[in-house]
Amino acid sequence: MTSVLMVVSAATGWTLADGTTHPTGFWAEEFVVPHRIFSAAGWDITIATPGGVAPTVDRLSLGLAGGLPAKTRSCAAYLDEHAELLSHPRPIADVDAGDYDVVFYPGGHGPMEDLAEDAASGRLISATLRSGTLLALLCHAPAAAFAARNADGSWPFAGYRMTGLSNREESVNRFSRKAKWLLQDRLVQQGARYVKGPVPFTPFVTSDRNLYTGQNPASSAALARRLVSEIGDPALHVTASRVVAAPPEAVYAVLSDVTTIGERSPETHGATWLRRGKRFLGHNKIGPLYRWSTLCTVTEANPGKTFAFHVAWPSLSTWSYELTPVEGGTLVTETVIKKQPQYAPVRWIQSAVGVHDRGAHLREGMRATLDALAETLEPAHQV
Repeated sequence: MTSVLMVVSAATGWTLADGTTHPTGFWAEEFVVPHRIFSAAGWDITIATPGGVAPTVDRLSLGLAGGLPAKTRSCAAYLDEHAELLSHPRPIADVDAGDYDVVFYPGGHGPMEDLAEDAASGRLISATLRSGTLLALLCHAPAAAFAARNADGSWPFAGYRMTGLSNREESVNRFSRKAKWLLQDRLVQQGARYVKGPVPFTPFVTSDRNLYTGQNPASSAALARRLVSEIGDPALHVTASRVVAAPPEAVYAVLSDVTTIGERSPETHGATWLRRGKRFLGHNKIGPLYRWSTLCTVTEANPGKTFAFHVAWPSLSTWSYELTPVEGGTLVTETVIKKQPQYAPVRWIQSAVGVHDRGAHLREGMRATLDALAETLEPAHQV
């Protein structure tokens, strides 16, 4: 059984720069929604807090600030149902990161008060990051990363791509004007590569190696589902790579312009933006008769680094391009991951048009796509 450790703040207040304390705790949605998703996946869940102190829910998260009444009532009811679980958490100092498949930190302003300075939590986070175990920090929870240190005293998250509640989103809370520091600012100061979604208060999740971060409460479900997806063995996982003699920024510019995909891909003969930079419709073909369209949503758009998108039902797959600077240009790695087996009717159609091994067929097409990408870029660039 997959096991997840949920590390929750035990703070009841956030100390501001003028010495006053703003009542706080953990944000209801950020605990409830992931806990529901992990439970539905059949995961074994352990709760831990600093000192084993029962955590306190931020009352704001159960009011208007927490969303529509139906959502906040649902969260309150869920917390009541799990009150016994929350009342007896394990002390962080007593848990071992090696005992879990996933370590997950929900947010709220609480982590800004206690987890940002908690030595036991810092050791847990450092050990999780080193081990390769999936580590997830949601909304304000990246503040817990500030307590982590390498053996030489350096910050282990330096250079990692991370998100968390943005300054713009934080500014909605009037009391934040008196904060000692803001999360986005401090992440940047510490050396993280901070990224955020284009629209405040909408879901945004990013990952870097075994670190997964979500920007805000609205990212709760997306982050939890991403972790569930990562843990499961995919039904299909195909990768192709080649070096393109062009700088990463130039490669990214071509790949992220999905309207040109038909110039390279033997299977996707065209794409149309429905919402530029966010969602597009892909037009696909195999042979002269088999045609279908797919609704695709951009999930990562990090210029010069990563471009990825998710393909909706019935494909339910994720495509990504990872760009790595190397001698002679850019190593481009194209990957497709499909978590669930293909539906039988689709497999029958694919077989009817001559595709008996979908993985081999995709790999051949991906190699052709990367070759065409090189032919497009290399004449105009010298690295």
